[in-house]
Amino acid sequence: MISIIHTRWTLLKKQWRSLLFWLLLPIIATVIIIHITSSIQEDSKIPVGIVMEEHTSMAKKLAESLQDSPLIEVVKVTEQQARTMIETHDLDSAFIVEKGYAEQIQRGTRNHLITGYRSNLSFAYTPVSEMVMSYVQQDAGKSRAAHTIITLAENLEKGSPFTYSEIIAKIQDVQENENLLRTAFSFADNSHAQHHNEFTLWNIWGLWAIFSVLSSLMLSDWIIKEKNSGLLPRFAFIRFTHKSYLLQNLGFYIMMQLLFDLLAVIAFRILLDETFSWGFLAAMAMFRLLCSIGSFLLALLFKNVYLYYSISFAIVLFLTIASGAVLPVEGLTSRLNWLVHINPLHPFLSQEFWNPWLLILFSITSIWFFKGEKWNA
Repeated sequence: MISIIHTRWTLLKKQWRSLLFWLLLPIIATVIIIHITSSIQEDSKIPVGIVMEEHTSMAKKLAESLQDSPLIEVVKVTEQQARTMIETHDLDSAFIVEKGYAEQIQRGTRNHLITGYRSNLSFAYTPVSEMVMSYVQQDAGKSRAAHTIITLAENLEKGSPFTYSEIIAKIQDVQENENLLRTAFSFADNSHAQHHNEFTLWNIWGLWAIFSVLSSLMLSDWIIKEKNSGLLPRFAFIRFTHKSYLLQNLGFYIMMQLLFDLLAVIAFRILLDETFSWGFLAAMAMFRLLCSIGSFLLALLFKNVYLYYSISFAIVLFLTIASGAVLPVEGLTSRLNWLVHINPLHPFLSQEFWNPWLLILFSITSIWFFKGEKWNA
């Protein structure tokens, strides 16, 4: 194996630029795409005005909830400014938190608490108003719960040991610390979703997986190039067979790519704040074996490197569309469950250690190795 590594390294010295490009492609491409889409998302927030006629803690909490939304940009204005900016289309719409908001909520009233302004071009008014009303409903629900607790305590103990404010504060504390609701918007399932509201256009590891498949396919072209170089007749004078030579070189490439996979984990942790576990690292190692062995077996079928490139890009395009790693396919897989089982990327994206496709590829590799010389490419 040492001689194989030395020989392969000598050959790769002349191609180090191409080698480094394909090894770093999954990391660099994923980081660039995520940062670009995040920038576009940040610049695409809908400007919505909010007029605070009341400055109680409940009203301020409502404004803070709107500001935390990843979909809108909240602008604090006066009522006159709101009307002017809506007319000039500087704001999509505006909402006024009426004076007496907290008092009305405590009384159990939910009508005429928020006033909305919009124009004929306020395309986002309806979803934003629904969002505002959902926060109002939350406040009303907390108030109703507090009144119910106080009533029960008075009936059972002839007096409540807690005040209305203490109960509301406790409900708020439970809501924040116990994570009663987590909302995540994404184009694909994200196993590493954070414990707060988020808006993710892409599955980071899904993007990485697609680019890793492409990288593995492109790095396996050495098999075809050496097949066409007149190297085969020399193995009659070498102490190991051609198949053994190919498998040992495959092991060298797998180890090299595993090192860059570890670099991807570190880079995504630093640049994209992605978390990972030991189970995820094991799933990543299995996925790397799948990509490398699959690319190896595919390259054995070809003698023309340009045809191999064409088929490789077609495979990557098919996986991008059909695997669900990048584009959403939940609607299709909910009706056709078998698509999940034949998806080679699904175990990795689900952080499963074992991939059934590996058993198939190991079996094909064993047959190729032990079958005889007629299986040689």
